[in-house]
Amino acid sequence: MKTASRQSGVVSLKDVANRAGCSIATASRALNGHPTVGAAERERVLEAASQLRYVANSAARALRSQETRLVGLIVPTLDHAIYARMVDGLQLQLEKAGISVLINSSGYDLEREETQARILVARGVEAVVMVGAEHRPETADYLNRAGVHQIFTYTTELGNGDAAIGFDNREAAGIAGRFLLDLGHRRFGMISGISEGNDRARNRRDGFVETLAAAGVPESEIVVIETSYNIDLGGAAMRSLMQTRPRPTAVFCGSDVLAVGAVRTCKSEGIAIPNEVSVVGFDDLEVAQVVTPELTTLNVPVKSMGEAAADATLALFRGGKDIVTHVPLRLVVRQSTGPAPAT
Repeated sequence: MKTASRQSGVVSLKDVANRAGCSIATASRALNGHPTVGAAERERVLEAASQLRYVANSAARALRSQETRLVGLIVPTLDHAIYARMVDGLQLQLEKAGISVLINSSGYDLEREETQARILVARGVEAVVMVGAEHRPETADYLNRAGVHQIFTYTTELGNGDAAIGFDNREAAGIAGRFLLDLGHRRFGMISGISEGNDRARNRRDGFVETLAAAGVPESEIVVIETSYNIDLGGAAMRSLMQTRPRPTAVFCGSDVLAVGAVRTCKSEGIAIPNEVSVVGFDDLEVAQVVTPELTTLNVPVKSMGEAAADATLALFRGGKDIVTHVPLRLVVRQSTGPAPAT
């Protein structure tokens, strides 16, 4: 028998609970990411909500219709300064317009990101800022049906979003590749972030490898190791690269966090940088100038990117659409790179 809400064409929380085979209270907790709900039950509720095209409760819709002045932000992590600086730029710019930011961290988990997006919608946000262009289709569909704008950062790929603020990660990695080629290097390693579910890591990896291949570097002379963004794991990956024979004379790291680990390993193993191996990072975090030798890296103007994301959000609120903003990158050359060692 159909409920009154279904007859009126509006999907209620009760409908979701019935489809998932749980109580309304449990369905509510699952949709709001409450830790007392088990993973399997939460998945059933989310699946039921997706099947029924449940968007949000009427209170949240009412809040949005009155302009809540809330924007949601989902970043992969707050463990490293790179995203914190972007958050700072976004918040400061939106505060000028009287808008507050609700911040979530997904741990590089796209399923968790979807849950967080649903929670933000339930709280009445008018837009969600995310990192990268790769997200679960269910996330995009949910936000579209909720009438919530999607702003992507660290990319210029618009995809299902309303705005993209960032740079071409393939081209950025190509800058590092060409720089090392010009120094005479012909044997390469790369320490990449995990590429699955992460378009930034994947495009940096592919851009670096494609640049080398276009210059005639054989595939056998390029070794890529993927690992999570962690200093210790970056160091372990560098140790593995240095155990290959013949070992690389240049290593490109998909983030400064990985590069710092690589430099630390070389120091502990007695491998001279840059005389034996050159190391290039990505991001230009403050730590790039603290390690010895100082790190050659690609500078990402993250605070400016956050400010531009805020400007794009405000433009969308004024009726704008399909906004793409490029932020400039630059290679900062320091002491961690030099000419290829003589064979």
